[in-house]
Amino acid sequence: MLDVNIPAPNPGLAQLLLSPEMRSLMQERAEMAQALYRADVAKPTGRLARSARVETAIGGRNNDRWVSYLIVDAPYAASHEFGRGNKPRSTGQAVSVETAANDLNRALNMLGAF
Repeated sequence: MLDVNIPAPNPGLAQLLLSPEMRSLMQERAEMAQALYRADVAKPTGRLARSARVETAIGGRNNDRWVSYLIVDAPYAASHEFGRGNKPRSTGQAVSVETAANDLNRALNMLGAF
């Protein structure tokens, strides 16, 4: 049996996770997700697609690595992505239900295929 002793925390792994190369890799993957999102999202006005942007930052559970974010900040992005419930109007009629689009999740799933 091979006896392996990997120190915790591992300084080599910590150096890799905080390296400029890792930041570039995380930026690249987020930009790929952004392109997939922009290609897939509904485009009546194009506002959702145009509002998608990418950011990288130090993060993770222990703030010990580069992470990337795909941010969609059109005013109606949340209701488009997650849907809207059925709410009564003041007239007593119900507003129609808008189902969740799940465009961000679909982009993430497509990204995982690469």
